[in-house]
Amino acid sequence: MITIRAEYTARFREITRLTEETIQLQQPLVSELAQKLTQKYGPLMEALLIDPETKDLNNKGTLFLDSKGRRICIDDTLEDGEVIAFMVGIAGG
Repeated sequence: MITIRAEYTARFREITRLTEETIQLQQPLVSELAQKLTQKYGPLMEALLIDPETKDLNNKGTLFLDSKGRRICIDDTLEDGEVIAFMVGIAGG
């Protein structure tokens, strides 16, 4: 079992009503984290988090980064104590 910290911004913060939370995972997998979050926060979280076509993390306007600032994918593994940032991209011009 591992513990990670999720940090939420923008729309993720609106859905969770939190800026961050600690989550325990049985398996150190991004897929388990995504499953826990969609079960806890429902269809709005799932729509923002998961691409319905690829079943991977949604990369259309969203960004998920690990503690080292690297983009994560659904098949990645996590380390105990990892911090995952959930962000919505902002376009400008």
